[in-house]
Amino acid sequence: MRVGYIGLGAMGGALARHLVGKFPLSVFDLNQTAVEAFVALGATRAVTPAELARNNDVILLCLPRSSDDQAVLFGPNGVAEGLSAGKIVVDQTSGVPSETRGFARQLEEMDVSLFDAPVSGAMATAIAGTISIIASGPDAAFRKALPVLQAISPNVFHCGERVGNGQTMKTVNNMMNVSCRLATLEVVAMGRKVGLSLEAMTDAINATTARNYTSQGMLPAIAEGRQSTKFWLALQVKDIHQAIGLAAEQKVPMPIGGAARSILQIGLNSLGKDAQLEQMIGVIESMAGTKFVDAPKPAGSQEVK
Repeated sequence: MRVGYIGLGAMGGALARHLVGKFPLSVFDLNQTAVEAFVALGATRAVTPAELARNNDVILLCLPRSSDDQAVLFGPNGVAEGLSAGKIVVDQTSGVPSETRGFARQLEEMDVSLFDAPVSGAMATAIAGTISIIASGPDAAFRKALPVLQAISPNVFHCGERVGNGQTMKTVNNMMNVSCRLATLEVVAMGRKVGLSLEAMTDAINATTARNYTSQGMLPAIAEGRQSTKFWLALQVKDIHQAIGLAAEQKVPMPIGGAARSILQIGLNSLGKDAQLEQMIGVIESMAGTKFVDAPKPAGSQEVK
């Protein structure tokens, strides 16, 4: 089975590396430095998405948003120009489910199957090959491409034959994750302002029913002065905006999710388009007028009693 991968950014690059040496692999990305790194590992460079699609049986996409999928699939020299009957497209983009279903319908007219398979997990799990892959789409296409997905990670889940269900599940996870993250940070900021230490709160929270992914991962990282996550804040805002949009389509009120989106947007407006999600720690500190960790005392200083 010949495999092509389009989108070698931080996440896509980490996922695609697991395919090197396991399948004949072709890659495409606008960032030629990223492409060169894969060529050095033994992958083949594709000049256009159409060429990549023409030379491979399974084509995976991992792009920032659905509009990028649209351009790469159906734009000039796009994937669709190189497809033929029986080929499979796997969309790993955290996209809009309804738009992905539209892509699938267009490709179905060419006797090409598309299913979505976004991932959920930290960058460390992508690198380690243990990230969760949440797929949905035609069972026959999923089973045919399953060895490719399992080469990326053994943790593959199929959420039904309706294209877009995987992206919907990813949207649910994104909203839950970011809402818990911001709620945890804001109440810990309150505790810090009252005088509790971050270490004491982290230990206590993680021994109670309030423990969560943020309390178990981000809070210890803050205390130790290390980075806990590597993700663009603009992409997090995009993901949550998609979740709010999906809720609006279904007439589901999202007051908590809406508040989370607003806080993230404040951070993005303040920090700029190149900000990392990690920098929201400083935004929460600023809003609360406190610091999660006390500044180190200058060398030689003495405490006044």
